[in-house]
Amino acid sequence: MSDVARAARAVEATEATAGPDDTLPAEVAADLRGIEASLSRVGARHATRIGAAARHLLDAGGKRLRPLLTCAVARALGHDPGRSFDLVAAVELVHAGSLLHDDVIDCAGLRRGRRTVHAAFDVHAAILAGDFLFSWAFDRLAREGSRELQIAMGDAIRELCEGEVLERERLFDPAVDVEHARRVNRLKTAGLFAYAAEAGALLGGVDGRVRDATRAYGLALGEAFQVVDDLLDWEGDPEALGKPPGRDLAVGLVTVPVALGAERDPSLRDAVGAFWRSGVDGNEAAERLAELRRRLVRLGAFDAARELAQADARRATEALEMLPPGPWRDRLAAVALLAVERDR
Repeated sequence: MSDVARAARAVEATEATAGPDDTLPAEVAADLRGIEASLSRVGARHATRIGAAARHLLDAGGKRLRPLLTCAVARALGHDPGRSFDLVAAVELVHAGSLLHDDVIDCAGLRRGRRTVHAAFDVHAAILAGDFLFSWAFDRLAREGSRELQIAMGDAIRELCEGEVLERERLFDPAVDVEHARRVNRLKTAGLFAYAAEAGALLGGVDGRVRDATRAYGLALGEAFQVVDDLLDWEGDPEALGKPPGRDLAVGLVTVPVALGAERDPSLRDAVGAFWRSGVDGNEAAERLAELRRRLVRLGAFDAARELAQADARRATEALEMLPPGPWRDRLAAVALLAVERDR
């Protein structure tokens, strides 16, 4: 494995709570420390409960991929992000806020190895803590950010909300096709990756075709990342992921691998509908999910999904051709490839 690939894998695998890894390039370790220091300043002045609810998730760690992506793009364009960590961290605040809301909507019990905020506190606290983190993000953008950064963030949040609604409208609908599943992924996940990459260009004072290229890179990277997430829901280690295999389908979501399987064999939709109608849980549900998984394997659905993710990663890498050559562009290319290879 090349030094570039090792560095990119370290960024992907390092949990923020564990501190910078010795294998990280010095600049990435410094960026990670700066991001964590910025996030540590988030809190409430009056209602301590909402501050504690927000910190419950922030303190659980995370890869900080989105703000690190902003830093990497900025560095690839010759800009030191060290002067702007509050702006860089804004994307992590929005991401964390959206996770708080997602967990309420999905009735999730665990996030990053600990109880979700709505389980540890209550639903009202979780919803308001998510709004609270959004407000912190926009406060930072308003105080220090450009108008372009503010507009780009507003666009990303609107797309995230629209993607969530489109997904919810088709819950327990076995007719969801690949196009719809990909559209939801693009809006819910890839849009915030696109903002994160574009923010790096804006922090560097770059506009025009290069800025467009950074956004295209982030969008394609986010699409690859989410397709792999959809795959890991079936193929990943349940302990590492913190959820049982097939959980997305169990809660009514038709993700890319299932939609691809149904495209190859339409009768799969009947089997999925029958699984939902069965109303079983426990061992019987696990057995039915295992059989659906075996069927998806036979149909080549997982391989097809992986090919889609690989195509997304190639599009991301191609977009980088607009950036100046150098080690940071190489690292961004390696991250795109590793997004497909990751196992958690």
